[in-house]
Amino acid sequence: MPPPAPVLTLRRLNRATLARQGLLEPMPPAPIGRLVHALGSLQAQHPDWPPLALHARLAPGTDADLTAARRAREAVRASLMRMTVHVVTADDFWPMSTISLPYRRRQWRLLYRQDPVSSPLARRIAARHTAVLEAMRERPLGISEIERLMAQGLAEEDYLPNRGLWRHFSGAVPLVQVPYDGETYGRQRYVPAVDWLGPPPDSARDPEAAATHVAAVYLAAFGPASVDDLVAYVGRNDSVTRWRAAVERLGRRLARFTDEDGRQLVDLVDAPRPEPETPAPPRLLARWDSLLTAFGTRHRARILPPERQAAVITRNGDVLPTFLVDGMVAGTWLPRRDANGQRRAELRPFGRLRPEDRDALEAEAARLLPLLRDGAFSRWPGTD
Repeated sequence: MPPPAPVLTLRRLNRATLARQGLLEPMPPAPIGRLVHALGSLQAQHPDWPPLALHARLAPGTDADLTAARRAREAVRASLMRMTVHVVTADDFWPMSTISLPYRRRQWRLLYRQDPVSSPLARRIAARHTAVLEAMRERPLGISEIERLMAQGLAEEDYLPNRGLWRHFSGAVPLVQVPYDGETYGRQRYVPAVDWLGPPPDSARDPEAAATHVAAVYLAAFGPASVDDLVAYVGRNDSVTRWRAAVERLGRRLARFTDEDGRQLVDLVDAPRPEPETPAPPRLLARWDSLLTAFGTRHRARILPPERQAAVITRNGDVLPTFLVDGMVAGTWLPRRDANGQRRAELRPFGRLRPEDRDALEAEAARLLPLLRDGAFSRWPGTD
């Protein structure tokens, strides 16, 4: 009979995850692709925030131009896990896309109550994909342009609400968002990933190999974690059995633990798990920071106290910018301008902040706020 798995306290889980995320000690200088891979993914619904998320994990003065890395095709921005937008490395994109596209097809089936591949309507829509792909060889296209091109060859009765033509196309063709001057939220421009990155390796096409790759990336960046946490990260509409098998294929790379509630956790053998008393300096986190979305809703306690989730994650699913004190979310913050136009962070602590913690957070704000473009300084509903 094997010995019982070691128990990891909440504080040990906290320090282990922070260590991988560059939030105990800054990540050492490295090519951006290597940094993004180590972080697993950067949540990226709004293009203004991933640079701040990345630099929050780097030492002051580190040169890490995320837009340049995207232009160089070292990193890409795309809709992937949970059908939300992430910045990931070019190498990680293909396996992540392989596991994500089926979710989009399932959603299409649920919304329009027809098979996305074999139904007569789906076949008529798919026949219009060629026109879009030909147009994309000339230039990147936005969602509205894609819908118009597809609609041109379809009968009026084939019209689908809620961008159904776009949903079908994006569930069939792996796409990346191309960086351009003036890129803003909701104004993405797309090209086929195969044109931007080249064809995927055979291993990335295989669903089992792709799932194992994603499981390893996830644990390296966010572990130790449960299989249920991994499913929450990739998308709740997938099979726990499938992901348990993906984890088990890691074989000897796998270490096993339990948490204080008896949940079974897994991790990579060689991943860092620092002592629980390791100092954790105050840190600012970005809006929609991946650290807050990488675990199941009921299991974010290693970072976000359960009683504070409603203050951080709004009813519409927005995740506010937060800050860490001693490794835990201790409040939210908003980017502001004062009367002289100077940028500052409006800290909204859950409790009283020690002066030295406030000073450290304000120093972080002075370092990070220049990375935000003007659009990030607007007020958000429900936060004023």
